[in-house]
Amino acid sequence: MDRFLLPLLLLFTITCNAQKNATKASAEYRHAQQLLKDKDYFNARDYISINDKHFSKFERLVLQANTDNIFNRASQSNEKIVEAFNKFPDQLSDSLQLSLRRLKHANHARLFQYAEANAVVKDILATPTRFLDAAEIADYYNMGNIWTLLAGQPKQEVIVSEATFIKMKRDKAQLTNLPVKAGNVTIDFIFDTGANLSTVTETTAVKLGMKILGGSIQVGSITGATVNAKMAICPQFTIGSITIKNAVFLVFPDSALAFPQIDYQINGIIGFPVIEAMKEIQVTQEDEFIVPKNMTAKSGQEMALDFLTPVIKINDEYYTFDTGAVSTSLYTKYLEKHKDEIIGAYKETDLDFGGAGGMTTKRGYSVNLPLIINSKQLTLEGVQLFTEKIDSEESHFYGNIGQDLIKQFQKMTINFSAMFVKFD
Repeated sequence: MDRFLLPLLLLFTITCNAQKNATKASAEYRHAQQLLKDKDYFNARDYISINDKHFSKFERLVLQANTDNIFNRASQSNEKIVEAFNKFPDQLSDSLQLSLRRLKHANHARLFQYAEANAVVKDILATPTRFLDAAEIADYYNMGNIWTLLAGQPKQEVIVSEATFIKMKRDKAQLTNLPVKAGNVTIDFIFDTGANLSTVTETTAVKLGMKILGGSIQVGSITGATVNAKMAICPQFTIGSITIKNAVFLVFPDSALAFPQIDYQINGIIGFPVIEAMKEIQVTQEDEFIVPKNMTAKSGQEMALDFLTPVIKINDEYYTFDTGAVSTSLYTKYLEKHKDEIIGAYKETDLDFGGAGGMTTKRGYSVNLPLIINSKQLTLEGVQLFTEKIDSEESHFYGNIGQDLIKQFQKMTINFSAMFVKFD
């Protein structure tokens, strides 16, 4: 299932536009901040490193707090944020405090530090209202509800006792599934790095003995409607030789993950927080899922994180990366750059796609997408290019890479420690 399944990404979005008073900030600092705001992650990291001598101690802390977060060093990011608040309180404007707290909130979420995340949300909601619009305030209140439900719950733990090799199954929607076992019950779950949280239906949660935490949170759906969901903790389950303890699941009504048009029901989704904790995964062209005991040496293409969504750069363009999406999708940013190649060459039409809450239709094109990876020229045919926005964050990215690209190679390795994606 594609990344649109969990619009919670909207609630967790990291705002990277922390900035000092422009009259005091160096030109290099302002440029670095603009790169971060544009989510030009790899160029931002390189620019900050090259221009380190031009930054003050305070500027360096702010910038490195951002890059640590982007490249999956959440603890280090939080250390720098705390230092900035403790040592440079006079340089922290209200807007900068908000930006750093947003970043700190994202770090705590990634580290499964629920009570700490809740405390930061309270600080954010105490920010002068001129810095937050009504939708953001509602989102943070919703996030506060989530952290309140999870506060006091143990952290997730993933134990890789030995290498795991699993032949994944393709379901009716052609999505790859992994066997999830709790006690004597085994149920197939979709494998999806693009899902910001693992997800389960109410029926499946009961079958696997999950602990429903009560309460209710609001989750946006692909159709624009709001779905009321619950939170749950799964005390323990296994995937092959991997043991996962205390994983958090978003619990949907069965109907929210049902697609009656094709007589299809999703049982659950193993999302980013569980997959990332495995440190490295490999997927082969034959749908084999591999978690090695010893990690691969760093090579291939670098990877960044946009909160909980992997990002890679192809053709000097930034794409989110989603193992759960059957096919690649392109956004309006791609159309803006390539309109001379698209308009007139392809006919605009209705494009159907699905996610939590059902199916929906947007206008767009079915196009061929040329890519160069590992010096290999390849073309993905019939790629959906939307002329209407389908995600609030898409303005920063050219599209979302799916399984149709992965299938062009014998094996793909995703390493969340050294932060790279390798196509073999």
